[in-house]
Amino acid sequence: MYNQDELNLITLCSFEELTYKMRFELLGGLERKAPDFVNFKDKLIKSLSEGVYNKVRGRFFSEEYRRRILQSLQRRNIVCVTYFSENYPENLRQTPFPPIVLYCKGNVKLLNTRCFSVVGARITAPNVLAECKKISRELTQHFTVVTGMADGADSAAVEGAVENGKVISVLAYGFDYCYPAFNDRLIKSVEERGLLITEHTPQIAPKAYLFPIRNRIIAGLSEGTLVVSAGNKSGALITADYAIEYGRHLFVFPYNIGVASGAGCNSLIKKGGMLTENILDILSAFGLDFIELEKPTLSEDEQKLFALICEAGEIFLPEAAEKLGKLPFQLIPLLTSLEVKGLIVRLGGNRYSAV
Repeated sequence: MYNQDELNLITLCSFEELTYKMRFELLGGLERKAPDFVNFKDKLIKSLSEGVYNKVRGRFFSEEYRRRILQSLQRRNIVCVTYFSENYPENLRQTPFPPIVLYCKGNVKLLNTRCFSVVGARITAPNVLAECKKISRELTQHFTVVTGMADGADSAAVEGAVENGKVISVLAYGFDYCYPAFNDRLIKSVEERGLLITEHTPQIAPKAYLFPIRNRIIAGLSEGTLVVSAGNKSGALITADYAIEYGRHLFVFPYNIGVASGAGCNSLIKKGGMLTENILDILSAFGLDFIELEKPTLSEDEQKLFALICEAGEIFLPEAAEKLGKLPFQLIPLLTSLEVKGLIVRLGGNRYSAV
């Protein structure tokens, strides 16, 4: 299943005793296909002690240990794509510190499709979440959408793209864990219809410092990144910084003055991020065409109400009822229908916005 070079990397990455930097140095910055224990002996002993060094070195050359690793991965239906594998994504290979091994569950072929990342904050306004879901679905006409698995914008991006099976979710922990726990259903849907990847062995638990590091993979896989929401200290800004560092296109949703969840977005636009209002802003930058999806059929009353909401941007239910000459309760079935058809979103407090 794996050649010797791939087995070397899978075995090396199984050692929790070694930091990523140590593994990287043992492989000479990924220029060697096997770790150089001899030249790094003194440094490793100084860092780990001689006993740990001897244990790690002994396990690396143990065929029985390798067999147990592969059996463990196979039982979990985990496929490994190493830096020296033929199907390792080239965009990621060109980044300064690419993952040594990608542990995968799902459709591994997605790694070698055109990718575009969609990221944002956990706390994101409902209308922005709806727009995020919509634009992620539209992006799948040309790209595989890459994102994380956090609540908020990441989950909306997944929900939009997974319908067409073109989504990669990058996790910051091993497959023995599910985080956040309430996203279990969404994680399973990506495994079944898209692709889950992580650079961590299955037993690595979620830790706060692993998430910013993970973001380099999201940006590295992608030709472009869309930031749909970000406060001044949002993790989405880290992904944006990586995209800029890697010379990738950066697109950003704009926000009104004073909206905390968009302060980081407006800052990115000031720094050169492309102000993005719809899918055409993204596709035109890549010279791609957009195929207009078939619009849902609306009744006459639904058309009038939808036109009113579009004109206002967002509207209060009693205000809409007054303008249409109806009672508020008469509009509730129409609003529900428009919401189900994905044309509007409920903002809370009897306020609605067009998507």
